[in-house]
Amino acid sequence: MDMEPQGSRLRAIRLRTLAIVTGSAIAIGVASLFFLWPTVRGLLPAVVHRTPTPATYATYDVIAESAKDAYLLVRPAGAVLSASLYRTRDAGATWQRMALPASSENGFVLRGLPGGNLFLRTFPSVSGSQQFYVGAGSTWREIVVPDQGNGSLQMVDAQVGFYVAIETSVVYRTQDGGHTWENRLNLTAVHSSDGVLDLSANHTFITFADSRHGWLVVIPNSWGIVCGIPGPTDPTQQLMTSEDGGASWTQASLPHLPRGSTELGNPTFPGSGAAGYMTIIANTYVRQCPPVRITFAYGTLDDGATWSGPRTLPGPFFDSRDGVVWWASDGRQLFRSTNQGQSWETIKPRLPAAAVTLEALFVVNAQTAWSVWSAGSDQQQPQREDLLRTADAGAHWSEVKLPGS
Repeated sequence: MDMEPQGSRLRAIRLRTLAIVTGSAIAIGVASLFFLWPTVRGLLPAVVHRTPTPATYATYDVIAESAKDAYLLVRPAGAVLSASLYRTRDAGATWQRMALPASSENGFVLRGLPGGNLFLRTFPSVSGSQQFYVGAGSTWREIVVPDQGNGSLQMVDAQVGFYVAIETSVVYRTQDGGHTWENRLNLTAVHSSDGVLDLSANHTFITFADSRHGWLVVIPNSWGIVCGIPGPTDPTQQLMTSEDGGASWTQASLPHLPRGSTELGNPTFPGSGAAGYMTIIANTYVRQCPPVRITFAYGTLDDGATWSGPRTLPGPFFDSRDGVVWWASDGRQLFRSTNQGQSWETIKPRLPAAAVTLEALFVVNAQTAWSVWSAGSDQQQPQREDLLRTADAGAHWSEVKLPGS
């Protein structure tokens, strides 16, 4: 039987490389995400705008607020960096043009916050420092972070946020919209450990569900994708949790981890409640290299104290508004689960045309969702993107009027 030696590595990911790719100059990471955006944007809540080459057709990204309220980011055909932001409060009958900060001209990340607010992270230039804003689209308030070096800011809402200074391994928290900051965790070369954390691993993948509950993925220095059967001594990624705003961390337990080199995502609690999910990718060896990448999801109903799963996701596009009802799509079929993926209902949706392919999901409640869709089956020609909306759990989709049309 032809088989790769146990534990032989397809590639190894070193600490310094990870720090450069994921932490240093976050713009690089955002640009990398954009190349993969058509595949992964259904799994990510943020709208990434950093186009490497001009598109030959207009493209769109959605931040859905409710059944009738949504933000729409429009990148016109042939544009490299320019984009326009619109908002509708009547399901697309009318659109209002929203202003963007001047510093967003060279690329930005846009994400929705509770209460109709938006969080904007900009990259003014390749060598310039990033800037952060919170606003409702018409006006923007800049958030001044405590360390102007390379770092990552996550705003839980318009007031609560956490800033991770990559170079100094310091975690700061604000509870007043960035006016004041408190040091929650400091891992320095002198004091290199705090409980179970130390500087020998990468801690840059960090997120918070509220002002107290935080999550981070620890990636060992020698972690890598194994082409073969992983051995018991092979390093694995670990999920850590904090219940005191990042001051202390303990290891979280995940049941029945799939065999293979697992890549852990950060837990997501979309409804600001106790229900949430976490996606993972298992690189599973099936007598060939590279290993097969399979996406799974865990569910929780108690703020992550316990997790159920993992459940195999039936499609690459995935979203949930409350953490309990899960939506997924493979482009042609729609899948809904009301019990965190334990069982799935398969829906053959009625789309405006036979050539329409769903490319993303933006869920607002158990019945309503928005989607970006692609029209045209001729792969030799550029495919047009437009906007769809469903109000009956995905059975029927109607085309939404776009700004200027």
